[in-house]
Amino acid sequence: MAYHEDSSASGQDEPWIQWFCSLKGHEMFCKVERSYIEDGFNLYGLRACVANFSDCLDLILDRIGPDDSDDSHLTQSACTLYGLIHARYIITSHGLDAMYNKYANKEFGTCPLIQCYGQPVLPVGLKDEMGADTVKTFCPKCSNVYHPPPVRYRNSHGAATLSSAAVDGAAFGTTFAHLFLMTFNNLVPDGLSQESTYVPRVFGFRVHPTSRMRNGNATVSVQVSNDRRANANGVTIENVIAAEKAVSASKPAASAVGADGKGKKVKRGKPKSEDSGGSAKRKTKNGVDTESTLSQKTKRPKRP
Repeated sequence: MAYHEDSSASGQDEPWIQWFCSLKGHEMFCKVERSYIEDGFNLYGLRACVANFSDCLDLILDRIGPDDSDDSHLTQSACTLYGLIHARYIITSHGLDAMYNKYANKEFGTCPLIQCYGQPVLPVGLKDEMGADTVKTFCPKCSNVYHPPPVRYRNSHGAATLSSAAVDGAAFGTTFAHLFLMTFNNLVPDGLSQESTYVPRVFGFRVHPTSRMRNGNATVSVQVSNDRRANANGVTIENVIAAEKAVSASKPAASAVGADGKGKKVKRGKPKSEDSGGSAKRKTKNGVDTESTLSQKTKRPKRP
């Protein structure tokens, strides 16, 4: 937990917890009750996380004065210990009530998204381990996580500068923001509607997503969008491929394999029917049609 050296000397006549919460950039912290810190059960497992645990605890509880703790490393360790205690305290009933007042007064800030219209945010940590990441803000309306705005403070020369020190996200943890909304569910706002989504336009016309891609990726993006539309309509690529295979298998073969093994086209015509005499073709002998001659001989003469 980082703090400014210029502000460390201002806590001569005030309790350490009050001094810590009044530092620039520590507006998100609430004051942990002294009775909570004095209960050893609430501090179980924290001794291994901080060096000089006993001295840091005495400094937080004002058992030793600021004059006895000029060591900056001890003050830095005390800030780290208070952050870990704070993460446990704000998920208790008293801690949730203390953070409720800060949320109602928008002391945690507001959502930077325009569509949220100044929705109050909650502090959240992405990791529960100290030193892993800085604190973020969670918006319950758009359900997005943002970086808090930088803190401006005045240095010893009176010049306004941006704070380089950031509050550790473990001081708030990954549980608090969501447990807070579950406890005070009347504070949960309605989510963003589809109409509130920003649509980029050029001269009043919507900008197609493929216009922001290069020529090589434009075709791929169109293919992906077509696949997404097909999937949305219940049609998948696997079904289309299976249907094409079924159609190709049902088509008749265009050629047949002959006796010699070579593919030859076979002309399909009407089957030749045999006549009643058992002969499919007319038989000729010496150029004379015997079948026609026989039929003339068997004709009966006409009666006079």
